[in-house]
Amino acid sequence: MLHYFYLHSLDISFLEKRTVTHDSKRAELGASFTNSLGMGFPRDPRMLTLVLGITLGLVFGSAYHAQALLDEFHTNTAGFFDPTLEATASEESLLKSVVDGGHPNPIVPDEPIILKYHKGPILTGNNDQIRVNVIFYGTFSEKQKNILRTFFKSFLNNALEVKGSTPTVAKWWQITRRYTDGHKTPVARSLVPGGEFQDLYSAGKNLKVANIQNIIKKAMKQKNFGSDPRDIYLVLTADDVAIERFCGSACGNHFYLSLSSAEGGNGQQIPYAWIGNPGKQCPSLCAWPYAPGGIIKQALIPPNGDVGIDGMIITIGNLLAGMATNPFGNAWYQDGSGLEGAGVCQGIYGTGSFSGYPGQLLVDKTTKASYNVVGYSNHKFLVPWIWHPTTKKCAGQA
Repeated sequence: MLHYFYLHSLDISFLEKRTVTHDSKRAELGASFTNSLGMGFPRDPRMLTLVLGITLGLVFGSAYHAQALLDEFHTNTAGFFDPTLEATASEESLLKSVVDGGHPNPIVPDEPIILKYHKGPILTGNNDQIRVNVIFYGTFSEKQKNILRTFFKSFLNNALEVKGSTPTVAKWWQITRRYTDGHKTPVARSLVPGGEFQDLYSAGKNLKVANIQNIIKKAMKQKNFGSDPRDIYLVLTADDVAIERFCGSACGNHFYLSLSSAEGGNGQQIPYAWIGNPGKQCPSLCAWPYAPGGIIKQALIPPNGDVGIDGMIITIGNLLAGMATNPFGNAWYQDGSGLEGAGVCQGIYGTGSFSGYPGQLLVDKTTKASYNVVGYSNHKFLVPWIWHPTTKKCAGQA
């Protein structure tokens, strides 16, 4: 049986990034699988559809295994990415798993997950707190902004005196406290809301990843925003903004910028990230499980009633953890894949998770919405699990 897939003209580098082990020997897929990204696939998306469909359909030999590959696309892919470089991917990780007849890049690997510390700095904050400065790029409703603001208020321990074993955003963040630098100093205890800036399409609605730095530098000129290397800067793009790599290989990425003396800086590196709203463009890719995918044929109900914003929060959580533990690409990450703390746990949101199934989630008795943490003012959210340095396993609470 042949199975045909449309891959969104996809940079499938995230298939490699989901792989927990990495063999340095690259598979030779042949000259017919070469494109400008060096990924080994045709440039024409229609040809990509045909070639991958026929090849993988023949290899898998069943609808179940063909669906298994599609399941891999229903995760919120994000991580450290240098916008000055072209995306690359290893063909071997995909080919090996397919030829072996197994599920490519399983969420729960057979071998232990290991992230190593590479001697770079982590974010320890100012007075054990990291300010999160937010740029709303494009049109967001006030309701959407308030959902996101509430999430950013949810990291303070004293704001969440929840009794019993209720999982909270604050206790989820405490996993990052197990990540320390060379001086044994841990990641900052909490995140706090910082400055906020509204940018109404100053760079248009079709952005390159390189545009993000200019958008941030513009916002940094505002008095309440600043340019502190101890802070985090987030660019959140509206659902009508197309951005390079978004809905292709990534739901968001983080990197860093430097301000020259002419720009009011002294060359210090400042961490930032961008996250797109996938509600209209790619909910199955960047808002799963709030869109159908995997064994979930009917989308789960998002806790805040907005598929795009609830999907963004998943990616924001992923990137906040990555930025805190690997802000400049030289601290905590997995050798070979480059995956960070939440990246190695992508698609895992609860106990018993496997590819295409998010795990056991909590369900609101009134709204029937699914979530895994409680935040400020009893608001509910879904965040990815994070690799725990002590247990060396993915965890949802410290």
